[in-house]
Amino acid sequence: MWLARGKFHWGGGALAMGLLAATLWAQPPVPIPPTGPGPVGPEGFAPRTKRQIRHQAWRDTFIGRPADFIEPPLGSYVQGNFSLMRAKADPHRFTLYRSDFLDGTDRLSPIGAGRFNLMAARLSGWLGPVVIEWSPDEPGLAESRRAAVVAALQGAGLPVIPERVVIGPSVYPGGLGEDAVNYHNIMISRDQRAPTSFTTSPTSTSGFGMSGGGSQ
Repeated sequence: MWLARGKFHWGGGALAMGLLAATLWAQPPVPIPPTGPGPVGPEGFAPRTKRQIRHQAWRDTFIGRPADFIEPPLGSYVQGNFSLMRAKADPHRFTLYRSDFLDGTDRLSPIGAGRFNLMAARLSGWLGPVVIEWSPDEPGLAESRRAAVVAALQGAGLPVIPERVVIGPSVYPGGLGEDAVNYHNIMISRDQRAPTSFTTSPTSTSGFGMSGGGSQ
């Protein structure tokens, strides 16, 4: 903004503002106490000069205070999300369910053996307990399964004390009542329709005409 013949003209005003803001940004900040004038000696305090007040006003209006908004390192938000998902999945990964054992025995099923191997490999990074799902309808079965798991872990050379393997209910009870039946039927119907609804290899069925619209 410049003055000519008693009138204000805005030619080059935006450029001047940008250059002024860049100049203020490049200059070192003037040390201004946050609560008042700074000390200058035993006699008292010196008031802030007009230049310091104007400089601070320009910084607050056009530049802000970058030092007050420190961003975390790149990837910290994603890492925090992944850490939360792992923390929520750990109780499941270190639980052996009733379906992981052969019915009525303390021997692992093929799926349970695979889960047991993964659990044993990850056990060094887990500080919580290893849970064996209880069996209230078959007294003593869960205790025998617990003893078998402790023996298998110690036989593999893992330093696991028996008190770390506990018996308890599943942390994920699943669906209850009619909701579980409905969910099961929906999954079955989706699995049956999948071969007819989707091709074995991905193909593109969309195209673009001359007008820019899509067609199926």
